[in-house]
Amino acid sequence: MGFYSQNFSSFGNSAAIAGRSSIKGKVLSMREKKSSTRESKVKGSAKLGLVSACFMLVASVIASGAFYLYQVNDLATQGYEMREIENQIQGLEKESKKMRIREVELRSMYNIEKATENLDLVNAVNVSYVEMESPVAMK
Repeated sequence: MGFYSQNFSSFGNSAAIAGRSSIKGKVLSMREKKSSTRESKVKGSAKLGLVSACFMLVASVIASGAFYLYQVNDLATQGYEMREIENQIQGLEKESKKMRIREVELRSMYNIEKATENLDLVNAVNVSYVEMESPVAMK
């Protein structure tokens, strides 16, 4: 019985040693299982971190591009509106100058005399003024 127990125990130790030496083998100790799962978690999280970083970079580039296009479009629209308003201002200034010239023409003495002829008004020939020595107030 001693012979078999020695051979059996040495066989078990050699299998355990062989299992420990090759991680690819099916026989793993508890420590090796924990370390291999930790390594795979670390590698997996590194891959996940790299993928998420790339995704965030691409998303930020797309968001920046969209924001840039919005700003360029907004500035172009505002520039067009400003030109339109400036053209309106120039048109109104021209019209204002024309109206001032027309006002001056209508207030001229020549136009007033012409208007008196059309209304059949008579020019005053003998004008007499009343002069008072003291101020007059009405009751």
